[in-house]
Amino acid sequence: MPPQLRAGVSRAVTTPPVGIAHPFWGAQTHTRAEGVDLDLWTTALVVSDGTTTVAIVDSDLPNVPDSLSAEVRRRVSELTGIAPTNIRVSATHTHSGGALAPGWYPDGAEMIPGYVSMLTDKIVGAVWEAQRNMRPARIASGLGHSTVGLNRRMWHPGQQRIVLGRNYGGFVDHDLPVARIDDEDERPIAVLVNYPCHPTIMAHRNSLITPDFPGPLRRVVEANVGGVCLFLQGCAGDRHPRESFSSKGADYRKVGTLLGLEAAKVAVGLTTLPKEEHLAEVLESGAELGIYEDSPGPEPDGTVKVATTTVELPLIELPTLEDAEADLATKAEALAEARRGGDDSEIRRRGYIAKRSQMQRSHVRRYEGQAAASTEIQVMRIGSLALVAMPGEPFAEVGVEIRRRSAFGVTMVSGYSNGEIGYVPMRSDYKNGGYGVWNSPLASGSAEMLIEAASDLLESVSGS
Repeated sequence: MPPQLRAGVSRAVTTPPVGIAHPFWGAQTHTRAEGVDLDLWTTALVVSDGTTTVAIVDSDLPNVPDSLSAEVRRRVSELTGIAPTNIRVSATHTHSGGALAPGWYPDGAEMIPGYVSMLTDKIVGAVWEAQRNMRPARIASGLGHSTVGLNRRMWHPGQQRIVLGRNYGGFVDHDLPVARIDDEDERPIAVLVNYPCHPTIMAHRNSLITPDFPGPLRRVVEANVGGVCLFLQGCAGDRHPRESFSSKGADYRKVGTLLGLEAAKVAVGLTTLPKEEHLAEVLESGAELGIYEDSPGPEPDGTVKVATTTVELPLIELPTLEDAEADLATKAEALAEARRGGDDSEIRRRGYIAKRSQMQRSHVRRYEGQAAASTEIQVMRIGSLALVAMPGEPFAEVGVEIRRRSAFGVTMVSGYSNGEIGYVPMRSDYKNGGYGVWNSPLASGSAEMLIEAASDLLESVSGS
């Protein structure tokens, strides 16, 4: 008899306050969030087979800072008894939420500590409530297909460099893995959706807080399937929608609707309790009607397993923290001077320069004095579904290769989980440079190391 799965969900609204720092675009002229277009959510799912319990958190965040991940996992473990290694905290990577740490200008930074404190409390509370809501459950998974995401590393022949555009001939990943968790009466508890695509539709011209396309995606799935939807961002380092950078609310709603409808189609078609059909009778009518009856089939596998490992990824040579701090201070002051002058074009010019300096300073702060980046890879098995989570922004080929090697029927591979490491390009991407390469602290070969580590973990949890 396979283990009996139990599952529970909970959700909290985690929208930051209007006025908080909104610092995600070097080309922006605003500094603070000026309103809310759509609320941000944090959703928690807890599942157990009676021996192993795991918690999965999906939150509308730009990223998961190491400090936030560590604090959430510590507090959740203390409150629920779930092992820290069995807790996953994932960001959707929205580029129009609230800042989680002070950045390259001071405006709105005074609101960040209060927001992070509120966010932490709500994440911990959501996991606790999800655990209390657990009930007998079954899981099934399937695969959809969507072309809303495309390769964004486009070679610009005039400028002779990689820019973020629409590379229709580049490497793509159009798979959309979906899983549905039902209660004993086949009523949906949760739907998990995994897709690699940057939420960068609401860009530098947008001053409103939004979840970008993951928000409408969840709402569409829940309206058409039921239950609570979690969006687990995939390996999106080199992927975005065609509509990226438009800053139009209609565009992110359109993309979220397209993805949500495809995910809902897959979810509705899944059967969590296998059926065995038999011909009960032939009923004489205007025609001879074959009447079928279904009986429950074998109980599906409810095994839950977790495996983690730490991989030491090589780093590029970085400047000293003193030099990085001095460089940012100089460029931030130049930006402040431009803001005082009120010239939007000069604000944008000095803004992108300061933003790039801040990105480098962040890497130096994280890795000063280190020869390698210690990176946690986490694999969860829930029945026949496998979930792979890692920090940073892996390129799409990382996810595709891990899925190719997986023995599971459906494997969801995600970045943006349990911490930060920056972009993770494939070895072949380094020769052309471009964004995602020049701003990564990782040396060539790091992605391939993550693929090997994740594949080994998947194998370790695949047995009975």
